[in-house]
Amino acid sequence: MLQWISGGSRSGKTNALVREFAQWVGQDSSVIPRERSLLFLTDTVEGRQAIQREIESQLGSGYRPYITTPVGFMQDEVEFFWPLLVEAKAVEPHPPLRLKPETELLWAQRLLQPWLANHTFAVLSENGDRATRHLLDIFQLAAFARLSLEDLPQLISDHQLEMPSETVGAIVTALKQWQSWCTAHSLLTYGITTDLFGRVLLDHPRYQVSLGQRFQCLLADNTHNYPAVMADLIALFNQQGIKIVLTHQPIGAVRLGLGADPDAFLGLKNQATVIERPCPAETIFGNTPLQTEIQERLTTPQATLPENIAAIQTTSRMQLLQEVVATIATAIHQGIVQPNEIAILAPGLDSVARHVLSTELKKRGIPLVIWNEQRPLIQSPFVRALLTLLLFVYPRTGMIPEATAVAEMLTVLLPRAIDPVRAGLLSCYCFQPGLEKAELLSTTQYSHWDRFGHRATDAYETLRHWLSTLDPSQMPVYLLEAAIQRYLWPQNLTASELAPLRSLLEATAAYWQIYDHLPEHRGTPTAERLREWITLLRRGIVTADPAPPLRQPQGVLLATTFQYRSAQLAHRWHFWLDVGSSHWQNGGLQCLWQAPIFLRQGAASPSARVWHLASERLEYLLVDLCSRVSDRLFLCHSDLAANGSEQEGPLSSWVDLAVGDRPQAATNGTMINNAK
Repeated sequence: MLQWISGGSRSGKTNALVREFAQWVGQDSSVIPRERSLLFLTDTVEGRQAIQREIESQLGSGYRPYITTPVGFMQDEVEFFWPLLVEAKAVEPHPPLRLKPETELLWAQRLLQPWLANHTFAVLSENGDRATRHLLDIFQLAAFARLSLEDLPQLISDHQLEMPSETVGAIVTALKQWQSWCTAHSLLTYGITTDLFGRVLLDHPRYQVSLGQRFQCLLADNTHNYPAVMADLIALFNQQGIKIVLTHQPIGAVRLGLGADPDAFLGLKNQATVIERPCPAETIFGNTPLQTEIQERLTTPQATLPENIAAIQTTSRMQLLQEVVATIATAIHQGIVQPNEIAILAPGLDSVARHVLSTELKKRGIPLVIWNEQRPLIQSPFVRALLTLLLFVYPRTGMIPEATAVAEMLTVLLPRAIDPVRAGLLSCYCFQPGLEKAELLSTTQYSHWDRFGHRATDAYETLRHWLSTLDPSQMPVYLLEAAIQRYLWPQNLTASELAPLRSLLEATAAYWQIYDHLPEHRGTPTAERLREWITLLRRGIVTADPAPPLRQPQGVLLATTFQYRSAQLAHRWHFWLDVGSSHWQNGGLQCLWQAPIFLRQGAASPSARVWHLASERLEYLLVDLCSRVSDRLFLCHSDLAANGSEQEGPLSSWVDLAVGDRPQAATNGTMINNAK
């Protein structure tokens, strides 16, 4: 009843998983009316879309089973079994409310302020925001591993972390207080949800019985990216005699350090029928085993590189970015490759690279898609304009907009009528700041008001009149939506411009909902709530969360290596930026505070080696990325980094080999030899 499908990236594990499902459905058509009893788990939202596409490909469009992520499943289960949690006295009998990470940070800081003021958690970070984030991450990692908070002191001691016992005690006490406060108010964060699921539900006999009654089949994709608590769930399914098929990747878990515990699932492998998927027959290194090829070139500096791996090498980073653009443009305009067949990847992306690549490719008529770009909302001029607008509606917020912000608001909301010069004059002569409420005065306040022109004057006065009709007793989210509909929607904004507006509306509504959910805070005046909300936005904590595209992006893709691997993408051509950077040594590993100590097998876990052996991290990253590029790989290196420092990272020798092998394939966008 338990099948284990093992294989590397792009080895067809998801296809094999769905094929097992299709065969089972073909043998027993009675499962079709009970599609909710068919549980698919996958590690990402993109994985959900991939599974649904695969189901439609193999079975048609009539099948809609329950597909979710581990966190999504736990959220659904905790909310569905809320009465059981109330009965177990794990929570109070109030309807639950989800708390987003950014607002979770704010409320946790309020609760833990006495400790933060005394710098009790300075060993975690001197920065209050970062120390609080680390505390919440510790709670979540413990919940993922199904560890009790009482186990933390022993865990820290066993791993010989240098931390005073008083600090360890304060961490445990603070996290217990946070846990009690959230459960008393029925607030669900990712950490609280996981804790309730693993600590209460999984051990509850009635819940365990319900699993066998509700589910017929479990199909879990990419279990190497799941937390350990899901291994316990799958073990329960196995005890219930439920059909289980899971896929697992032996090396290179993308979410290692972010709660994933690949080795927690190895116990299931011993009870399963194991199916090994072969590696892709043809990779960028030919038809030989990819891991062997990578190991050889990392350990043998003089080893050659295949002809389809080239280098783009310049002195400065700006030259490098321009050369990358020229190479891409030449290849596309010659019809060698299409934009959606190209990916530009880097361990981390800075604003300079994003701006240069975006603007330069746009000049050449080539679309660029920045994958899952989560910029702070406050960076959007549309968001800033809307927040300034609110200060003209709500009195006594204690916030006075600056004249420059007012000018920006006018140009953003009325771009066709008011240019920056007129906006500057209006904000200088017709804007009246005030602690009670800011006001926009009539254009006649300016002695040369005729210079504004009829169109600007009419648009400005119409805005003034509309503001005077708004009701400050309404929640800000309604006024924000009205302003978007009236002034921004007619501007035909792009998807990237609409994303922060959607996130602003969702986050504002959620923020107000929390105040109304907490009895002791329901009486907080709107002005005070608004002041705190705008302050939070200005700190850059709240980011836009764009919805993942439903299909392969139609343009050149720009992403970090972590984003690219998480989304399980593949392209014909890759451009690896900054290969001389030491950041490649980290293997794209993103790690929460002391995440290795929360692995179920501790230091004995094979995955723990990744933190101790930088060479292994790099090897796993290269194996994964090289399996996702089929035709052409460009190693992009500049002698000087963006800050002017010299770059000599672990892949610098690869650049030398690529340049040495092909000295004629030099610069000026001609590095596409033998690509046809």
